[in-house]
Amino acid sequence: MLGGLLGFCAEQNNAHPTGGDGMLRFYVEVARTAFRRQLIYRGFDVRDTLRYTWLVQAMVMIVMTFGWYDLMLTIRSGAVISDLSKPCDFYWYWFSREFGRNIYYLIYRGLPTYVAGMLLFSFGAPGDWRNWLAFLLSLTLGASVGIAYRVLYNAVAFWFLEARAIGLLFVVIALFFTGSYVPIPFFPRWALAIIQWLPFNALINAPAQILLGKIPENALLFELGRQMLWVIIMTLIIRIVIAAAARRVVVQGG
Repeated sequence: MLGGLLGFCAEQNNAHPTGGDGMLRFYVEVARTAFRRQLIYRGFDVRDTLRYTWLVQAMVMIVMTFGWYDLMLTIRSGAVISDLSKPCDFYWYWFSREFGRNIYYLIYRGLPTYVAGMLLFSFGAPGDWRNWLAFLLSLTLGASVGIAYRVLYNAVAFWFLEARAIGLLFVVIALFFTGSYVPIPFFPRWALAIIQWLPFNALINAPAQILLGKIPENALLFELGRQMLWVIIMTLIIRIVIAAAARRVVVQGG
């Protein structure tokens, strides 16, 4: 099974080097293989695998907007001076803008994508309303971490005039560790022990596992607390970086 899946993944990566469609096919192939052999791997049967697949596709643009270089472009053009001079907090200005964008993607991309998966594969939706409430809270925390992450790699442009390549590297790393390429529950156990403590786990994998009911109730508060911890850590890092960047702008006479 593993050899066939890896071969299929390589084939799809060559056919679709940009990711999206090829990785969706890879996820579906995982589910199809599990269905044919009636496999249950680490608590995931075919229904769970399909749900996880479509949840990842539904959430990826909510928490990790592709090609987002808005802040970077204002730095290159010099318009960031105006933003730094506004009578409001610089980070919360960008946070509120991006959070609004996340709500848009939730309504116009996330929900239609998951509903499409339900109609195509008849895997239904998790029925426990408590899971849905915890999922919405987890998704909000994940989106907050995602915004901080995007602002962080855009802020690199304060030090590097052309930083889009660095931004792309940040995005690729995040997509890998969020489970957009390979489902996180299918990683080796030693890797899972590390990934669960990375900020990327808070973006997609944690909300998805909560909605699927894969996180026990006695561990749910711990998982949400871990997401909140990364929101706090990323926010502090952003504030340190922005403060250093603002001093750099002033020194350069901006």
